[in-house]
Amino acid sequence: MKWKNISVTDSAGQVLFEGPFNELPVKEDYIIEKSTELYSEPEPCIIYRTHILKKLYLDLMDQFEGKPKKGMSIDLGLCPDLTDHLDLSGQGKSLEIL
Repeated sequence: MKWKNISVTDSAGQVLFEGPFNELPVKEDYIIEKSTELYSEPEPCIIYRTHILKKLYLDLMDQFEGKPKKGMSIDLGLCPDLTDHLDLSGQGKSLEIL
């Protein structure tokens, strides 16, 4: 699967992240929590880590209506159950497909 390039900006328009979707920074606490929950393993191996991250990224992609295309964007404030796990500072974040 080829991941789309994205840009995450705050409400002031400052870029918080720009790059491939699958490189969005995720909080380590979340990865450990999910690894423990799913696999009873507090020190996730690369396979568990990859599965957890891919699932989060795909769930974020599902927030777009239809197939994500260039120029589409979503307000990350509308899906805090997913975006609270991203390791990005700033308020009023939005994600745009580049």
